[in-house]
Amino acid sequence: VELGVKFTALSDGFIKGIRFYKGPDNTGTHTGSLWTITGTLLASATFTDETSQGWQEVRFSSPVPVTANTKYVASYHAPYGRYSKNDHYFEYAHTNGGQLVAIASTTQDQNGVYRYGSTAFPIYCYNNSNYWVDVIYSNMSGDTLNYQLTSITDYAGCSVTGNPISSTT
Repeated sequence: VELGVKFTALSDGFIKGIRFYKGPDNTGTHTGSLWTITGTLLASATFTDETSQGWQEVRFSSPVPVTANTKYVASYHAPYGRYSKNDHYFEYAHTNGGQLVAIASTTQDQNGVYRYGSTAFPIYCYNNSNYWVDVIYSNMSGDTLNYQLTSITDYAGCSVTGNPISSTT
């Protein structure tokens, strides 16, 4: 399964890599990818030296420039499923308190995307689910921010804290 999140940056910058939260049953070789909102692959990399669970991180061979207020999709491939997710998470937009925003789902544009099969642009949605995919972002001044959905405040001012709580086959 390819699992992803739609996001925008509030300022021009660079995506240096991908992160995802891994449960102990999410095994196999994982690949992280960055896509345009229309499905053009911008970069990909294979995760190495993974731990049995927790946040996994991979860096691209070169940082990928991103433009402010432009939608992108960050994803990773879970070859045997058993990924982490939280349903109904993207019913509100989320910000990391810095320069990145995970887009709120609408009827026309849902967030929390997936696709079964080999690595491919994720286009399907189910329950506005958060699959715990992050990006490693650096703004134009060189500051690096990890887009982490573990402790954030949404635009309505509601605090959302915690780790992924469910594992899906």
